[in-house]
Amino acid sequence: MSIKHAKNIILFICVLVSTGLLAQQPVTFTASTDARQVVVGGYFEVSFTLENGQGKNFQPPAFKNFNVLSGPNQSISTSSFNGKWSRTLTYSYNLQPKKIGKFKVGAASIIADGKKYTTKPLQVEVVKGKNNTATTQEELKEQIETQIYIKAIPSSIEARVGEQIILDYKIYTSQQVENYNPVNELDYAGFFAEELRSYNSQVIKEVIDGVQYSTKVIKKVALFPQQAGILEIPPLRMQVAVASPNQTKRRRSIFSYPDLIRIQVSTEMLNINVRDLPDNPPTSFSGAVGRYSMQAKTNSRQINTNDAFSVQLSVSGDGDLKLVQAPDLMLGDSFEIFDTKVVDENALVPRQGRFVGKKIFDYLITPKYPGQFKLKPKFTYYDVDSLRYITLESESLAIAIAQGDQSKAVIPKDEEVTATLRGIATTASWQKKSTPIFGSPLFYILLGLPLLLLGGAYFYKRHQFKLSNVDTEALRRQRANKVALKRLETANTFLKENKSRQFYDEVSRAMLDYVSDKLNIPFSKMSKDNVRDKLLELKVSETPIQQFIHIIKTSEMALFAGKDNSSAMQEVYEQAVEVVSGVEAELLNE
Repeated sequence: MSIKHAKNIILFICVLVSTGLLAQQPVTFTASTDARQVVVGGYFEVSFTLENGQGKNFQPPAFKNFNVLSGPNQSISTSSFNGKWSRTLTYSYNLQPKKIGKFKVGAASIIADGKKYTTKPLQVEVVKGKNNTATTQEELKEQIETQIYIKAIPSSIEARVGEQIILDYKIYTSQQVENYNPVNELDYAGFFAEELRSYNSQVIKEVIDGVQYSTKVIKKVALFPQQAGILEIPPLRMQVAVASPNQTKRRRSIFSYPDLIRIQVSTEMLNINVRDLPDNPPTSFSGAVGRYSMQAKTNSRQINTNDAFSVQLSVSGDGDLKLVQAPDLMLGDSFEIFDTKVVDENALVPRQGRFVGKKIFDYLITPKYPGQFKLKPKFTYYDVDSLRYITLESESLAIAIAQGDQSKAVIPKDEEVTATLRGIATTASWQKKSTPIFGSPLFYILLGLPLLLLGGAYFYKRHQFKLSNVDTEALRRQRANKVALKRLETANTFLKENKSRQFYDEVSRAMLDYVSDKLNIPFSKMSKDNVRDKLLELKVSETPIQQFIHIIKTSEMALFAGKDNSSAMQEVYEQAVEVVSGVEAELLNE
């Protein structure tokens, strides 16, 4: 068999396989355009696209009111997603309108798999354009400067602390742009900023004030305000290189370089009005703002009282996930939570015009008593659509707890202690001995038992009274340093394992939790300005305050930028330990 024949057989098999796979997908035939409005003398593109079918006998519309500059330009592409293949066949035309008015691009038709498909007509409005002429190079540059500009377009100019704002930087041009480059780096003061790499950057034609522009989103940023007030977004300046109109009139070769006219354009200053969250949030609120969903699962449904099990709480939303802390599961006295960790925190991905991330909390739990229990974790967030706090509940997690080793069981209730003693008394072996019970050790034990029980009850009640009068805020302040240093120990473990995301997350949580507990700042109102003001009120010196703020900011930026420099991580860890210890020492000396 020749190589040519082998190639033909392989191609034939591929066609058969793709045809069989494509049969699983619905066939569609649609029309689209990159402009709904165009100026006289301008041009636009119209496309007719067949998906998931083998097409033939394509019939374009008449194009009565347009000049056909080029076309049909045919392109074919195939793709596979989750094992499903799709095939796209596109016919495109570049059209120039003949006169002013509203005109229809008629329907096109095609035969696919023995069936005729027809597109819907498109309507295009043709408007009068501005007549710009220039003779000198300076006039030409001035004319181009009026025909190219960029805009910063926020999804909203009002937001709550922690709410996501999508900021599009969009270029408008009626000239042929060769390249563009930013001149300045923006510092989004008061925001967490995440630049998105994946978004729709398709060129769209728009007519503005009689001029036809090609527009394109050149930069997209997700912003999360961290404090209330009027926050400013400074102008973005860019240098744009445009091919000289005189250059386009003469033929260019591969060895020639176009004559470029370079201009600077910039966006306008933006003001975003950021408001605090409403007061008195529910106790289950842990800092989430935006739109969220929640799921819970457990790794075990049947365990003993001596065993441990885990509950994973997965929250997905479009708010600032870094501010979201582990929600309190509110399991009551029947369980004890030993440790809670963030086991996963996904990057933002586009979804329905927003960017959504996920954070998974893992709770290690031990049961105290046997029985049948139903756990129903809750998650509360502030909903930016309804402007209220919303509490989500998971499906019930049924847990069957069996009694484990009695020697290790915890039985703190008085009535259960009594029941245990009665069990011992009824199962004891009572036999007549030669030694009388009067004066025996057992006699004195039974004689003193009521006094022991009364004394135990007295001290238990006294202990409960003390607990009820404990100042929980004072207790949190006392334990703040210990908790922070423990978190930094965990961060050091991640440092040794070179897990940068987990490391910076622990450092950030250590610093923020320390401030929240020590200075009694609710997490929903946490900001760098609040931290600075509170520390200054407590007469902490300026240097450790600046270092404290610097570490928080460095950790936040590292989380968003994905930095994994081990030497930088080591430096951040050492600074964090030193700063926490230094601030604690200054507060104790006051």
